[in-house]
Amino acid sequence: MKASPKLELSNPPASAAIIEENPSKAYALDARHAWSTLLGAFLLQFCVVGPVMAFGVFQDFYLAGFLSSYSASDISWIGSVQLFLDLGCGALSGKLYDSGHCRAAVICGSALFAFSFFMLSLTQAGHYYQVFLAQGLGMGIGIALIFVPTCTLVSQHFKAHKALAMGILSASAPMGGVIFTIMLNQMIHHGPGFRWAVRAAAFLATGCFIAANGLITMLPPPPPTTAAHPELSLVKSIANIPFSLTVFAGGVAQLGTLFPTFYLQTFAQTHNFSSALTFYAPVILNVSTILGRIIPNVFADRWGALEVYIVCVGANGLIGFVMLGSNHTAGLVLFSVFFGFFFGSTISLYLPVVAGLVPREADMGIIMGIAVVPVGIASLIGTPIAGAIIGPQLVWWKGIIFASIVLVVASALLLLAKVLQSRRR
Repeated sequence: MKASPKLELSNPPASAAIIEENPSKAYALDARHAWSTLLGAFLLQFCVVGPVMAFGVFQDFYLAGFLSSYSASDISWIGSVQLFLDLGCGALSGKLYDSGHCRAAVICGSALFAFSFFMLSLTQAGHYYQVFLAQGLGMGIGIALIFVPTCTLVSQHFKAHKALAMGILSASAPMGGVIFTIMLNQMIHHGPGFRWAVRAAAFLATGCFIAANGLITMLPPPPPTTAAHPELSLVKSIANIPFSLTVFAGGVAQLGTLFPTFYLQTFAQTHNFSSALTFYAPVILNVSTILGRIIPNVFADRWGALEVYIVCVGANGLIGFVMLGSNHTAGLVLFSVFFGFFFGSTISLYLPVVAGLVPREADMGIIMGIAVVPVGIASLIGTPIAGAIIGPQLVWWKGIIFASIVLVVASALLLLAKVLQSRRR
C-alpha cells in the first residue's frame, strides 16, 4: 500500500523497527498519531484560549456591577495580562518544548489553569486583586505553558498542509469563545449567577484537559545537529530582516485586533441594542472567526502564507472602520461577521508565516516562542490603551480609528517584508 501524497508527516513517532517490519502500517500509524495530536491540542486550546475570547462577557459583567468602581481600562488589564503571559512567555515555554519537556509543561499548565478557573468563582465583588490574581495571573500562566508547545507540536507533526493543520488548531479558540460566551452569558444573566457559571466552565475545561492529555503524542527529540554552533540558526533567524519585520508587524496588528473582541458587547449595550443581540454579537464574531482561521489557510498552502496574510491583515483594518457605522442591527451583524472572519485569519496565519521564514535547522519551539513575544506585549498594552482612548465616557470613534489604523500600518509593514524576502530569493 502506498502512502497518500496529500499528507506528509515530519519526525514520525513510529520506531524504525515498526517501519522495517511492516512498511504498509507505518503511514497509517503516523497519520493516526498526527491527527490524534491535532485533536488533543485542539481541545487544550479550546479550553484555555476560549475563555480569553469570551472575555467580553467578563468585561461587561465586571463593568456593570461586580467591579463597577473600576474603569473599563482597569478591567481590560485582566484580560490583557492573560494574553501577555500566554504569548509573552512563549520563548520560555518554547524552550521547554525544545528541551523535551512538552508533556510536563502541558500537564502543569492544564492543572494550574483549572485550579485558577475554580478560584475565580470564589472571588468577591469589588476585590479587583482577587480577580486579577485568579484570572489574570493564574489562568494566564496556565495558558502560557500550553499554547506555544501545542502549536509547535502540531507544526512538527505535519509537513504538507501545515497551514491547514495550524488553521484547524487555531479555530479551537473562537469555537471555545462561542461555547464559553453562550454558557457564561446564559448562566450569569439567566441562571444561577456568576459563581456557578464560572464553576460550570471550569468543570468543562477540566474534562477536556483530561481527554486532551491522553490524545497528544510527543515526538522524539530531533537528532543532534552537526553544526559547530547550533545557536547560530537562532541568531540567523532573528537577523533575517523579513523575519524581524514580520514579527514586529504581528505585534503592531495585535494592538488593533483585540479592541472589538473585548469591547463589542459593551459597544452594543451602550448603543441600546436588544439584550439578545448584545449577548450574541460576540458569538457571531467568534463563529465567523472559526471560518476565518481555516479557509484562508487552505489558500495559504497554495499561494503562500505571507501573501495571504498581507491581504487578510489589510482587510481586517479596512473593515474595522465599518464599526463607526454599526449603530443599527444589520450594521452590527455584518461588522461582526466580516471583522470576525479576517480577525481569525490574521491570528491563524501568523505562525505558519513565521515557520516559513526560518531555517529548518532552527529550534522551532523557541523560534515560535520569540515570535509571539511582541504579540504578547501588544496584547498587554493594546486594549488598555484603547480603553484609555475611549475614556470613561466611552467615545467609541476614537478607539475604532486607533484599532483600524494600526492594522493598516501592519499590513504595509508585511508588504515591505514580502518585497525584501523576494529580493533575498
